[in-house]
Amino acid sequence: MSLIVHLIKKNKNNIVFFTGAMGALVPVLYSMKRIPGGHVGVKEDWSGNVYPDIYDTSEMVICIPFYQRLVHMRTIPVRKRFIKEFETKDGKNVEVRLLTRLQAKVHWMPEIYQGFGKDYGRSILERDCTLDIGQVVSQYSFAELTRGSADRLDEITDDLKARLMDTCHVNKVKMSVEDTTIVFVDPDAEPED
Repeated sequence: MSLIVHLIKKNKNNIVFFTGAMGALVPVLYSMKRIPGGHVGVKEDWSGNVYPDIYDTSEMVICIPFYQRLVHMRTIPVRKRFIKEFETKDGKNVEVRLLTRLQAKVHWMPEIYQGFGKDYGRSILERDCTLDIGQVVSQYSFAELTRGSADRLDEITDDLKARLMDTCHVNKVKMSVEDTTIVFVDPDAEPED
């Protein structure tokens, strides 16, 4: 025991230096964050304020530990599926199945994150596009949407795609019209195998 006390007294300066260096180095290493490929980074502090800076792929970012966090936002186009029932003009419910590809505009990422969160595609479809789909569906009868002619359904889906494109444009998100599929289905029908 006296040997340990003797070594501590002898190396007191070294132990203090080592403890101080590790105490400073650990928070510095903890504050460095790397952005993965296909993403950009957005800083957010603990009170929810989003900083206007955007950090690119493979960039090393320094965040203040326990005060700031780095949010990874995907820049690769995302395929989103949206299925919901809406009421038609004649009071019946029709199920709308939407499959689309969304991609956020990189220079608007802080605003997109602040308004819609990390899963911006799902939030935009559920919040804003639901209104447009509901307005279009309420203009047509159940028979027109489920059993109408192909030309009439193409007109309805083209109108709906144009509205969804406007909604996405306002929210700074690109929507691929070519990859967007809209189908109107009877929710009470038996599923086909």
